[in-house]
Amino acid sequence: MDKKTECEIVQDLLFGYSDDVLNAESKKLVEKHLLECKECQEKFNEIQKDIENHENNQKKQIDYLKKIRRRNAIKTILISVGIVFLIFFVFYLRKFLIVNDFMNKAKESAKSNNIYREVSKMVTDDSVAITKEWYKDGKYKLQTDIYSEKGVENFMTVYATVNSDERITIFENSKEVKIQKDEYVKMQNEEKKLKPVDSKNYNFINKLKIAFEYSIHTSTYHIGREYYVMNKIFDKNSNDEVWIDKNNGLALRKIGNEVAIKFFEGTDVIKEEIQLKSEYKHEFDTVTDEDVAVPDLTDYKIEYVSIDS
Repeated sequence: MDKKTECEIVQDLLFGYSDDVLNAESKKLVEKHLLECKECQEKFNEIQKDIENHENNQKKQIDYLKKIRRRNAIKTILISVGIVFLIFFVFYLRKFLIVNDFMNKAKESAKSNNIYREVSKMVTDDSVAITKEWYKDGKYKLQTDIYSEKGVENFMTVYATVNSDERITIFENSKEVKIQKDEYVKMQNEEKKLKPVDSKNYNFINKLKIAFEYSIHTSTYHIGREYYVMNKIFDKNSNDEVWIDKNNGLALRKIGNEVAIKFFEGTDVIKEEIQLKSEYKHEFDTVTDEDVAVPDLTDYKIEYVSIDS
């Protein structure tokens, strides 16, 4: 076989040799020829280079497609996270606006100089404490009565004046009066402490905190007008529930985790578990001068107290 013919045969076999698909005899022929023929060696190197470039191009295309897929996956994740965040933000913003609204109303309510508040609080399973507070133009009266099956018992009645250093406490059942006069009482008689409506916690940070910690929905079930019902979101063991009056932003009811347990008489068998709650009533511009006036103490035993002395 002349050299030209052998070169033509070998060059036809070079692609198969590069792909390692030749039989042993053909492979041996190509390898032997390449050792002796520079021209075919160069042709083989060109084929190898073309194959390498092709493989590199394929790898680049594959890498590019992977990069595109990775980018699309990241974009999809970011869009999903963004949608979730947007939903959460809109939901949270709605709650914050509600909290902001009723807290601003409560703050305005606290500016009134004529407020009456009544707080009904379960003390035990068979007794309720009713605390009534009157405030008018700096004069304050607090009366606490205990209601039970035995009847109504006056626990105490307190009189005070804004920035005064004196506080009068009357115990009606024993006809005794304690008059305390000192600097401590003066601190207790600051306007923000005497007013039945407390506004010290109506700041921006507290609004954010309440909107985050509580769920809020509207109801009319118990009182015939709209009010907000708030429950703690993250504390599953908590029974905390607060009702807020839509009109003035003040509390209507508070329920905590305290429970009064009632047993069958003479046993330790639980008859009933009663969740303790506090209920609130607020009125404005109904307090008269007579409501906050100190009564005649002539028939009472008076004790003067001062922690300064």
